[in-house]
Amino acid sequence: MKDIKFWFVLILIFTGNIVKAQPPTKQVIDEVIAVVGNTPILRSELDIIISQMDPDILVTEEIKCQLFKRLLTDKMLLHQAELDSLPVTDQEVDDKMDNNLRFFERQMNSRSELEKYLGMSIAEYKKQLRSRVKNQMLVERMEQKIQGNVKVTPKEVRAYFQKIPTDSLPFISSEVEVGQIVIKPIYSKEARELAKEQLGILRDRIMAGESFNRLAGLYSEDPGSKKTGGLLPEFGRNDMVPEFERTAFTMKKDSISEIIETKYGYHILRLIDKRGQRVIVRHILIRPRIIDTDMEIAKFKLDSIADLLNTKKISFCDAVKYYSEDEETKPNCGFFTDPNLGTQKIPYDYLDKEMSAEVNKLKPGQYSAPAIAFAPDGSEYYRLFYLKSESKPHTANLENDWQRIQSLALEDKRKSSLDIWAGEERKNVYFYISSNYIKCGFFDDWVTVKNN
Repeated sequence: MKDIKFWFVLILIFTGNIVKAQPPTKQVIDEVIAVVGNTPILRSELDIIISQMDPDILVTEEIKCQLFKRLLTDKMLLHQAELDSLPVTDQEVDDKMDNNLRFFERQMNSRSELEKYLGMSIAEYKKQLRSRVKNQMLVERMEQKIQGNVKVTPKEVRAYFQKIPTDSLPFISSEVEVGQIVIKPIYSKEARELAKEQLGILRDRIMAGESFNRLAGLYSEDPGSKKTGGLLPEFGRNDMVPEFERTAFTMKKDSISEIIETKYGYHILRLIDKRGQRVIVRHILIRPRIIDTDMEIAKFKLDSIADLLNTKKISFCDAVKYYSEDEETKPNCGFFTDPNLGTQKIPYDYLDKEMSAEVNKLKPGQYSAPAIAFAPDGSEYYRLFYLKSESKPHTANLENDWQRIQSLALEDKRKSSLDIWAGEERKNVYFYISSNYIKCGFFDDWVTVKNN
């Protein structure tokens, strides 16, 4: 059975949810169901993990036992991380909590709404979470230490594949290897001057006493921060484009920056807080307007690149290297990758509607005609696609699905390495397990003391 990874789910900010404070009940029934080293494990810990399972999954006794096993293993990892003095600084814990809490603050539109939902202040909530967040970070780092150097050889990949029963081989849907070249229009001098002038007027209004937050909400052209009054998530060095970052780190608290230019347009910043090497800012972004001539120039450039490709005067990878302006795909020779496996072959279903329509017209080795596309912020650009290969739906095999099987084999070996480590470590750690859980079947050789 596939191992089910345990998270300290009381800190649901790690899993996309957040715990709402509940009023105390008159009676709390709990019990110690295990002890690892000097650390007791309460039944409520396991109950919370089970309660957070996908509601569509039937939690059988087997699944419950696997969850309990992972809980015990994580306690061992934490115990060893503390013995090894793995470093997790207070600043790292704060950063982890702050970044996750800011995400939920944006979802609820304000800090006050989040605190109302929690039933306590952010400071109180962080105080409750701190030790649990730090423990989870220690568990993750200990696991990385154990599994960090695990690799699989081609021989091991083949052996892993051969062990899979024929009727259990995964079914692979249609997959494609598809790349793109992106050309973005260049703003005209006049458009840039007009955008800068518009932002200058907003800055003057702010300096005269108007609300930065209000004007950001009305006029900023950054859709991600517009609805929160220009507020951006906390960031550190090398997280932002150089001009933006340089300005943020040289500002004083509550000060308003001069107008700065980045590849995204023109900005003004207000520094909210600075904590060592991390800052929080609000900003207003005004983009220069693209006119028809700018788009025509971009299309002409991409048409010329398409001619070079179709006449085989340049390879696709070289064309991407010299001309493409898409930061996400450029490092991979223009090809999209499967976000789960990191492979270049991606399920056809992953393609968005517009992309799918273009790729569906192509045969392997062909290029699409340059066409307009839209970025998440609404800006226009031109792109073309290259279909390198396409596979039909099929049962997994080594010839066509090597990267996928290699990834599965690596994950299996990493799991095995953790099981091997846990098997050895159990000999050096005190274990007590309640008799109610010994029936899982694989705990007999774990316990130092049995409860009859």
